[in-house]
Amino acid sequence: MQERIVAILTEAVERGTAYVSGGDIARQLGISRSAVWKHMEALRGGGAVVEAVPGKGYRLTNSEDVLLPGAVNVETKVIGREYVYLPEIDSTNSEAKRRIRAGCSDGLVLVAENQTQGRGRMGRPWYSVAGKNLAFSVVLFPQGIPLSRASLLTPMSSVAVYRAIQEVTGLSLELKWPNDLVIAGRKAGGILLEAGGEMDHLRYAVIGIGINVNLTQREIPAAVADTATSLLLAGGKSVSRRQLLGEILVHLDKYYAEFCSGGSQSILSEYVELCSTLGKEITFLWRGQERSGRAVSIAHDGALIVITDSGEMLTLRAGDVHCLQTSGNRGSRSPVLRRARSSGLDS
Repeated sequence: MQERIVAILTEAVERGTAYVSGGDIARQLGISRSAVWKHMEALRGGGAVVEAVPGKGYRLTNSEDVLLPGAVNVETKVIGREYVYLPEIDSTNSEAKRRIRAGCSDGLVLVAENQTQGRGRMGRPWYSVAGKNLAFSVVLFPQGIPLSRASLLTPMSSVAVYRAIQEVTGLSLELKWPNDLVIAGRKAGGILLEAGGEMDHLRYAVIGIGINVNLTQREIPAAVADTATSLLLAGGKSVSRRQLLGEILVHLDKYYAEFCSGGSQSILSEYVELCSTLGKEITFLWRGQERSGRAVSIAHDGALIVITDSGEMLTLRAGDVHCLQTSGNRGSRSPVLRRARSSGLDS
């Protein structure tokens, strides 16, 4: 019932009418005005800012930031058909895996307003501010997909998020291998892939996505103040979290359908065009040693191909390398390589 009320209030804002009387809501839903009032109080407790004006009705004043069910309505085939909003959780990826064990549907989306133990690649903590960022996970159960293709879900998700951000904000951003969203050299978001399977069959995948949407400079921790940014800081204006999340889900649904139908290499080619790491000199930790070289191409499984300063060719994978820094201009690139070692699952 609350989901339908949120949808009514959101649609009113989008139409420009803003206010909806309690009587109209009651008639649409077949409930009493007293019940409407109780639901409004519950919505306020969930983060919705609902204004009540005698003679006018109710108005959702923070409609652009509300992520409650009913506010984010998308027409998709798989992703987002089941949508769960969590005011607070330890980690959306952790909750996703709990729900996989309990049984959940393909395309389940878990959105958290606040994460107490959010994490990124290699277990690094992911800092987030309630009401300012996007933090969500998508559960996938791909059919007939081998484990060797699981790692391609990271570039697939990266391209989908890139396209959605560009469409909503118009900002110029880059994809830094393996999973970072970068604007003007600063990180604005990241993607965490966790997957599991049996033999050579991918059983499930959880794609965790975190984006700094409306963080101000003061809200960015001092430890990453020189390396992190937000869409607000980059564009100079606030961004609708609701609209952005909806666009991301639509783009993810599109690219996931292409991935499942055998189009992973065309997606990877698109990723190659957007990856700012290619053509640059990089310094990284490789098996406990600091190494340097030039990133020259992306392998067919999403791994990064590097030619070291000594001329050795290395195949770097997200699970076993830590890129320290990149430098130099992006020059000519080699085509996507067709041979590489099998990939690990965590990205």
